[in-house]
Amino acid sequence: MSDHVPPPKEESLALGYDRSEPLTIPIILNIVAILVILIVVIAGVNFYYQTYRGRVFEEVQLTPVSQDLIDLRAKEDQALNSYGIADKAAGTVRMPVSRAMELVAAEAAAGTPKYPTAPYAVKKIEDAPAPVVAADPNAPAK
Repeated sequence: MSDHVPPPKEESLALGYDRSEPLTIPIILNIVAILVILIVVIAGVNFYYQTYRGRVFEEVQLTPVSQDLIDLRAKEDQALNSYGIADKAAGTVRMPVSRAMELVAAEAAAGTPKYPTAPYAVKKIEDAPAPVVAADPNAPAK
C-alpha cells in the first residue's frame, strides 16, 4: 500500500475527484474574516443595546409624571381615605380603609365576626361526583 502512486491529474479529474491539497491560506483567511465580522457584529449589538437601555431608563425614570396620573391618584386616595355614600338605594356607605381595618380587627378580637369563619372538613377526591363525559359527535351510532 505504501507504494501506491496517485493517478495523474487528468485521470483523477475524469474520475470525479481532485487529489490536490486544499488551499490552506484562503481557508485561514476566511476563518479570520468570519471571526472579525462576528466580533464586530457582537460589539455593534452590545453598543446598540446599551444605548437603547440608557434611553429607556432616562425616559422612564426622568420623565415627569403626567397630570392625568396625578389626578387619578388623588381621586383614588380621596376615595380610600374618606367617608361617603356608596349606594343610597341599598343604604351602603364607604369608610376609610384604615377605619375598616380597625373595625375588622376589633370584631376578630371580640370573637364576633359577621362573616363565616367556622372550620369545615376538607373534601376528599373520593367524595367528588363522577365527571360527566360528553358523547363524541364523531363516534358511530350504536
